[in-house]
Amino acid sequence: MIPNLNMSIRIFKVDGATPIHMKPDGKRFQQAFTLKLNKDTDHVMAFNLRPATCIRKLMVNGELHKLELVKGKANDEEMDGRTYRTLFTTKGFELTKSGKRREILILIELENGVYMKVTLQCKVYAPGDKSHAQWGDKLSMIDMNCSLDPAHNYITILKEKYL
Repeated sequence: MIPNLNMSIRIFKVDGATPIHMKPDGKRFQQAFTLKLNKDTDHVMAFNLRPATCIRKLMVNGELHKLELVKGKANDEEMDGRTYRTLFTTKGFELTKSGKRREILILIELENGVYMKVTLQCKVYAPGDKSHAQWGDKLSMIDMNCSLDPAHNYITILKEKYL
């Protein structure tokens, strides 16, 4: 396992044409940015790891997700790393009340028993709501610079950029 890792997460609606939006929240909540999602909507989550690193398991909000390797097969040595994707849904999510936020907890098991935790903050709007859910900046990706804590086999996020 490489001691330094860069991971980016892309989230977009399954139709492929509709991005999700985000807004900065400063220090009002746990996270500095809030993702704006619609209830009962299917999304694609894509994870790109550089250098190429194998994801063994992915859990989102306690649910094990099936991963599809879309770029960087196991014996490729691409500089662009390895990309996986999974489907993620907001079916069953409660609408978020004004002044509140909800967390999406992502747990990733990498090769050699190394773990990583990512917490995304979101606000959930009614299905089809465009006035609030699409207000703000379009989210291209969340880019993370990470480091392995060798004493604990745990990846720490050193720097996070919402682009």
